[in-house]
Amino acid sequence: MTRFKPNFFFIPLFVIITASAASYFADTGKSWYKTIILPDWTPSNSIMVLAWTIIFVLTSLSILIIWNKYSTEKKFGLVIGLFVLNAILIVGWNILFFANQLMALAFFQAIILILNLILLVLLIRRFSPLAAYLLFPYSAWVIFSTVLTFNVWMLN
Repeated sequence: MTRFKPNFFFIPLFVIITASAASYFADTGKSWYKTIILPDWTPSNSIMVLAWTIIFVLTSLSILIIWNKYSTEKKFGLVIGLFVLNAILIVGWNILFFANQLMALAFFQAIILILNLILLVLLIRRFSPLAAYLLFPYSAWVIFSTVLTFNVWMLN
């Protein structure tokens, strides 16, 4: 009989809570967002929702791989701490950009998020290249979103 591992419940739950909090703060600025000038290459809302859904699923898988196979490794606590910081930065970006309309601060927070992701990928690729590769779409999306944030900030 296979024993239930709580992390198969708690990690996706943590990711769902993070996604829900980010979505909540994005929704608070929805009416403001419709009034600002956006670059022509801004993805539609449906593309953004799809991208973030894929990102959150891949991130959950990455965390689960690390947690299940490498929880005894020396840098495991640091890796999990970076994943938690990442969640805080994602929610924080939505608070800065959508809820408070602070585009400049949101841009600088996005830069911190990129640095966090780079460090996270470099650390976990030593344990599991697959777990690191699962974060590549997320990393690409954050870089794209940071460029978009900068452009929105400059246009407005």
